[in-house]
Amino acid sequence: MSRLTAVLLAGGAEARFYARDLRRAASVSHRRLAEMLDVSCNRGWIAHEFDKFAADGRPYYMLTDTGRRELTGR
Repeated sequence: MSRLTAVLLAGGAEARFYARDLRRAASVSHRRLAEMLDVSCNRGWIAHEFDKFAADGRPYYMLTDTGRRELTGR
């Protein structure tokens, strides 16, 4: 989770990430990333929206204000 946290925090407040980019940047397996995203979404730390411009309608993920506070300890 710490590698994913580092990637999300490095992106800044307005950053949007596709799952494949998070997986590569955090160097985790698809299965492990799915688990981490599920837990983080359930805790309200990240949110997702569907990219209306992507042909496959894939979601992108962003860190929420709550997530930023929880993950930075502030």
